[in-house]
Amino acid sequence: MKKFKKIYIEITNICNLSCSFCPKHKRPLHTMSADEFEQIMAEVHHMGENFYLHLMGEPLSHPQLCEILDICNRYNVKTNITTNGTLLDKVGHHVLEKQIRNVSISLHSFEANSLNISLQKYLDDIAAFCKKALGRKTVVELRLWNMSRESLLDKDSLNFKIVQFLDSALQPDCNIWQQIETTFFSMEKNRKKNFRLKENIFLGMSERFEWPCIENSPNEICKGFCYGLRNQIAILADGTVVPCCLDSDGNIPLGNIFDTKLQDVIQNDRSRAIYDGFTNQKAVEPLCQSCGYMKKYFLNR
Repeated sequence: MKKFKKIYIEITNICNLSCSFCPKHKRPLHTMSADEFEQIMAEVHHMGENFYLHLMGEPLSHPQLCEILDICNRYNVKTNITTNGTLLDKVGHHVLEKQIRNVSISLHSFEANSLNISLQKYLDDIAAFCKKALGRKTVVELRLWNMSRESLLDKDSLNFKIVQFLDSALQPDCNIWQQIETTFFSMEKNRKKNFRLKENIFLGMSERFEWPCIENSPNEICKGFCYGLRNQIAILADGTVVPCCLDSDGNIPLGNIFDTKLQDVIQNDRSRAIYDGFTNQKAVEPLCQSCGYMKKYFLNR
């Protein structure tokens, strides 16, 4: 039985924000019911090491979030959530009570929107969540995936103000500025890096990446490598199975888990062609041919 390091289950493709860095999918808006989620989890819980409750959409906006987290706990899976952080003041306590493995908060969401709340209110709510998380089993990753060497050095930049706030509000166990200097400013371009601020609270940094876009595909088989269908797989809100978490529009539908067992989906002709293609360092799907991650993985092999 195939076991993946990561299985993404998109519990909703609806978001309460419209981030400039996020692709706008063209799929019908849909929220997976808790019953549908349990049907999926009953089948795949033994097929993944870590489960992520997102692809597109804001998972904390799901009206049955508590039921879904209870299902995750019932199947004893390692559950991970990525959120823009705007709903933590309303449902963050539920997330901590369910003791999920990891919560990643995209702090770069604030600058990518025109929000009707202040930066202070946004960060205060996130800091309050972090303080409640201290000493618990849940790891919190504060993401700044829009880092720039130039902008962080500018004291008027938003990232500078965010780091300054974290330094003051969380009182990190490390010198946060020195850590940034020795990690982010010395790391390779587009490489993710994080370090511990306090106990189970981390700051994750990366420069912004470009989502693959099928319109930009050369539409010809090219050299490349990807872990899609090898280490990870994703299930969209309507049950459509796609190879990886970057297929935001479902451009590579491999089947639907509500109609076909996942084990059969990953063994069908299209899935095998993708897998065998990357085994031979070739990208056969147009979406994959436009993916910067695919090219990076190929160069790093």
